[in-house]
Amino acid sequence: MTLSEQSWNAIMSMVLLANHDQPQALRLKDLQAHLGVSRPQMELIMARLREAGLVEGIRGTGGGYYLKRAAYRINLADIVNAVEEPEQHFAWLSQGTESERALAQQVWQELNGKLNTLLAGMSLAVLAHQEKPRLKPRMGQTANMIANMFPAHHASLVLERDHMLA
Repeated sequence: MTLSEQSWNAIMSMVLLANHDQPQALRLKDLQAHLGVSRPQMELIMARLREAGLVEGIRGTGGGYYLKRAAYRINLADIVNAVEEPEQHFAWLSQGTESERALAQQVWQELNGKLNTLLAGMSLAVLAHQEKPRLKPRMGQTANMIANMFPAHHASLVLERDHMLA
């Protein structure tokens, strides 16, 4: 995995889309202007994001792009892997003796794996300052939520329970 300017532009495009709260899609022209990227480069980034199933495009007047999935369901590794070319061959990986090349390959694979894991653990929602919706309350939270619905009764129930246990 490599992180290039294209990766950065793709991540920032996705942040802009995640934060776009208008009913209409975000136009390519607006993304391009905000990021200061050429139109062909912006088209390439958005085409790759669309192919990866991260964005959806609408053509014509009023067209543009929007996220195809919720921001909390997209991680940075998804974005980077969508826009970067498959792993490139670096000259330094083929230099030196056979054992040096083997060591360089091992180090590169380990670094690559750690970078991918790090990016996979970072959601677009966090980067866009959005919170992931809580779908399932944790144990104990259900009781707390119910108790908070009836705060006046909660105190008397606790006193009754404590009195019964004594």
